[in-house]
Amino acid sequence: MPVAPPWRDRGYGLALAAALPAVALLAACTPLSLTLRWPGTPALLMAVGVLPLLEEIVFRLGVHDALATRLPGRVGALTRANLLTAACFALAHLLQHPPGWALATFVPALVYGALWERHRRLFVPVSVHAFYNLAYLCLLGAPPGVS
Repeated sequence: MPVAPPWRDRGYGLALAAALPAVALLAACTPLSLTLRWPGTPALLMAVGVLPLLEEIVFRLGVHDALATRLPGRVGALTRANLLTAACFALAHLLQHPPGWALATFVPALVYGALWERHRRLFVPVSVHAFYNLAYLCLLGAPPGVS
């Protein structure tokens, strides 16, 4: 059965709507509090433009696809590749963020992976990832370690 274009796919809409609960999860793991402020142009360009694209290239086109060919199968509703890629994504965030914050990226990474598996179009997880980063920046300011 063909998958609807992302803009008509309920899963894509739900993934975008989940940005606020995802930001709340990250906020619970972050020493920052709700500020509703402009993060600044450099932080915005990096967090919303550059990083989602680079991370999704590495984690979806690289890690996820490599694992999918080597570790087929599912664990419940999720593929092994998605679970392991999300774990790698969270571990990679340990390089710049506190452990709780990095661990909290695991759940959004599962969303990005599920969208990648469903649509196989890089702009889909990139756009959701960028939206999550935008929501985080606008609501909580720059994450720890980002200046």
